[in-house]
Amino acid sequence: MKKFIFFRNDRLGDFLIITNILKSIKEKFKDSHITVVCSPLNYSLVKKYKIINQVYLYNKKDSFFKTISLLSKIIKDDYFASFSVDGKSFSNLCNLLIKSKYKLGLVYNYKIFSLWLSKPNFFYKYFIFDKYETFTSKKDLTKIEHLPTKLISLANYFKLNLKTKRNYYFNTSAKDKKDFKKYYTKFIRKKYILLHFDEKWADIKYIENKLFSNILKLQRKIKSKIIISSFKNKNKYFQDLKKQIYKNKNDKDILLIENSSLPFFERLINHSICSISCHSGFLVQIAGANLTNVIDIIHKNDFKWYSSWKPKNTKHKFIFKSNIDDIFRNIEKTLESYINDKLFI
Repeated sequence: MKKFIFFRNDRLGDFLIITNILKSIKEKFKDSHITVVCSPLNYSLVKKYKIINQVYLYNKKDSFFKTISLLSKIIKDDYFASFSVDGKSFSNLCNLLIKSKYKLGLVYNYKIFSLWLSKPNFFYKYFIFDKYETFTSKKDLTKIEHLPTKLISLANYFKLNLKTKRNYYFNTSAKDKKDFKKYYTKFIRKKYILLHFDEKWADIKYIENKLFSNILKLQRKIKSKIIISSFKNKNKYFQDLKKQIYKNKNDKDILLIENSSLPFFERLINHSICSISCHSGFLVQIAGANLTNVIDIIHKNDFKWYSSWKPKNTKHKFIFKSNIDDIFRNIEKTLESYINDKLFI
């Protein structure tokens, strides 16, 4: 039995971009055993994956003794390959101490004044890693460095023959599909656009005054239902939006869904004509599993950074942040092609 360990002590979207690698390992090495070390932010998602045999939760807020106990559990096993790809100090320490035939990882390059440095350092990357790829920090990035491609390059060290357009993998159960279909039949019943709101929308000009009117205008124009989703969103613009939706509760073409489970949210994204967000990491990356059309609203100076993360197998359009009126005008233009092309339930 070949044991693999992956360190993904970060967020939901960061984990999703390695799911095609995990699936490919299980397909090539039938008796493989996969361990994932994750964070409190992605633990609930990682636990749902049946192809993962062991999950360890690392929390940087844990006591010193609890951290040492976890370290001991991780390094007691012999592994065929370890992947330290999250850039975290704990992950690199484990990878250093672990007994593994092959050690692979991602080296994060960054600059202090005019001096380029790396994490882990020069000696680590040359004397500990059997293979590594490099990725530049957001503030020092000068060109697009497609991270999923780099991770696939690492995984292909084991002749997986993975392609960059291979779908990510999401563990959707038959029950999740059945539950969503019931909800769809009862409450949705027609084609829809998904608008997902979080804290990243809060800096858009005039959003508090003009968001609802723009949503109404968009719905009338595209003649499709609009579903609004959010998770524990306490921003003022969103609280104001909710009040306006409740005032107009007789409008059945605008539906608010809050605090849904991840499987339900995946289904919402999956069946939308297009899913729109200010770069929600989960939404953008899950589109790499279910091939959803995506509109990604970002700051113009973040274009290279977010282009380095987007899946290569989706219709993904960027819109640059400006005022709320201009953003919705650009959304309308982009949606025209999606609405005519999308096959629905």
